[in-house]
Amino acid sequence: MKKITLLTALVLLSFALIAQDIEKGNKIPSTYDRSSLTVFFMKFSGEKYVDEVENQFPNISLSDKYYNNNLDIVVFDAPFSRSEQALNKAIESFLIQKDVPKSIISKWYNRKEDGSMDLNLVFDRGMFNATDAQYIKAQATKRGENMLKDYGNRLVGKSYILVLDYKNIKNLKKSGYEKMRGWNAVVDGYLYKIKFDLETQNALYDCWIYPEDTPEIRQEKINKFKELNIPIEFVTKTTVNISASQPTEDTTLGKLIKQKSEEELFEELVQKGYDESLYYLERKHEDFMVKTTIYQVHPIRVKIGLKEGLKCDHRYFAYEYVYNEKTNRAEPKFRGVIRATSKIVDNRKVAKGDTPTSKFYQTAGRKLHEGYLLRQQNDIGLEVLVGYEAGEVGGVYGRIDYRTGRFTGVKALFIYLEGGIDSKDYPLYDAPAFVHYGAGLAKGFMLTRNLELRPYVGLGQELATHEDFTNGSLKALYLKGGANLALNLKHNFQVMFGMGSYSFIGNAEDDDGDTGLTWNDYFEGRSGAATMFGIKLMF
Repeated sequence: MKKITLLTALVLLSFALIAQDIEKGNKIPSTYDRSSLTVFFMKFSGEKYVDEVENQFPNISLSDKYYNNNLDIVVFDAPFSRSEQALNKAIESFLIQKDVPKSIISKWYNRKEDGSMDLNLVFDRGMFNATDAQYIKAQATKRGENMLKDYGNRLVGKSYILVLDYKNIKNLKKSGYEKMRGWNAVVDGYLYKIKFDLETQNALYDCWIYPEDTPEIRQEKINKFKELNIPIEFVTKTTVNISASQPTEDTTLGKLIKQKSEEELFEELVQKGYDESLYYLERKHEDFMVKTTIYQVHPIRVKIGLKEGLKCDHRYFAYEYVYNEKTNRAEPKFRGVIRATSKIVDNRKVAKGDTPTSKFYQTAGRKLHEGYLLRQQNDIGLEVLVGYEAGEVGGVYGRIDYRTGRFTGVKALFIYLEGGIDSKDYPLYDAPAFVHYGAGLAKGFMLTRNLELRPYVGLGQELATHEDFTNGSLKALYLKGGANLALNLKHNFQVMFGMGSYSFIGNAEDDDGDTGLTWNDYFEGRSGAATMFGIKLMF
């Protein structure tokens, strides 16, 4: 009864997630312009390891997806406590007090020491922002490329400031993790947007110095610029837990991988703070979600790539425009899910009508067609399976898969953790309780648009407890291989069927160590094939 209740709860939860994951079609913008980003590290002096973050932060690799509006100074000492009741407001006041928004606008318009400004950067970014379709359309007009340059003016209004706060930084070795080395931290990200509305634009243009201006007028405009107020607004906050760690060299896994220094792992930690904060902000904020169209099917190809920050296994939702008689207009309707492969094009150049394409693969939905709207929809990458295994090793079963494509560059590559519990009678012992858990690697292969085969291999350990055991629980290692078949009911809800095989290795151990007997000696026939069925939710 408890199993049925749990499965029912998961089904209900899945439909709630589906409702949250797919927005109504008429709320989805069909156009996309690149945003610009200015990034700061907010330093709370006196905390452990903040000086190390300060030294490393200027060296982080910035995303190609955003125009780089970083200023000369990227670290500032927070003149307030982290316990401020409205920390986002305190940060906003500090940024305005330090004229950060004005400095960003000055960068956009290339303001010089004499107060003069120009549109060179605005025009360059307008050209770079243009797609092939916009380029071809512009060539058919009298204004040609000047039309693309004008796009740059609307990009100024997509200027953002991201303030990162690295906190709770811990060295794993010093924190008592004997078999792991590296670092953990929590990073809060505060996102602000410059409010470059018509009123602000007109105020800026009143400060524009022209060659024919007299010295008196020039000085007047310089004074106006000093008094100019560029407002900003708080957009959202994100919090990510990050880790840069590896097993120590005296562990089995640690011997198989290259050992990095503590300094190298710390550099990874700082970089991850930036990368993961952006990735999760892109799940929340519309301006950061790429919008484009399917360029080709069989295979699916799209004219985006490194220029849009595309990485392997990034997720995009596909929409078809369907005429709605009630509203008398075409509205986008959800049609499927695609993910990027490792074949991502370097398109970091001005579009000339011949931009190459990146390759995608479909993971859910109906047949897709050229011209369908695509919208970036980052996911966490976690998949939670709950089910039951029938076999000599079986019982209630659970598994968590984590998609690694954006880190490894290999599509549909997963690491997984599994566990199960059951109880059975054996000749030597009546109904011992078994708990098994393990980890491994899995690789997904789409057989159809909605059917995936995922072979896997892993290593685990099983524990057995019984009142007749004199030296504590018995335990033994096992190897497991198999494959799961998943059928989509929705894009993030699947029914599962799987076949696996348990093979126990080495002798059983108890509290005194090696018992000299195998798992089969204690529990005759406990190994071999197991059949699994269940449901899976994807987040």
